[in-house]
Amino acid sequence: MIVALAAGLGLLWVGVRYWQASRLRALGQAPLFAGIVPLGRPAVIAFSTPGCRECRTRQAPALAQLAAIMGDQVVVTTLSAPEHPQLVAQLGILTAPATVVLDAGGAVRHVNQGFADAATLARQVRALLPQTAALSSEATCSASPNT
Repeated sequence: MIVALAAGLGLLWVGVRYWQASRLRALGQAPLFAGIVPLGRPAVIAFSTPGCRECRTRQAPALAQLAAIMGDQVVVTTLSAPEHPQLVAQLGILTAPATVVLDAGGAVRHVNQGFADAATLARQVRALLPQTAALSSEATCSASPNT
């Protein structure tokens, strides 16, 4: 009985992850943040609510730390979830705080439900930077025995 329950929960988890990945791929095609953040640099958008204590005490300092770490390589902004209900629904945001990471073209690449620390956000943004992609592809080529 316990094995069947564990298997069922495992399948449910895999299904949710697959659904999230397919939703993220679909969001990557839609310009959801046109006019909200400028194109040309990755962006981190934090969603908060007026009464969200964690937004003020944890997420806001993490965003400030991210801005200090990344400098002008990233746009960091905060939006009020109640003022943007259509975006919240399209992104599937279920909690505040939540953060969304966009690539330089404005495509959604990560949706973080709940608090995301500066290190997590920086890692997600760095993966989108051109020099990071070039360095990782060079490392892949040099590690490949066929090149």
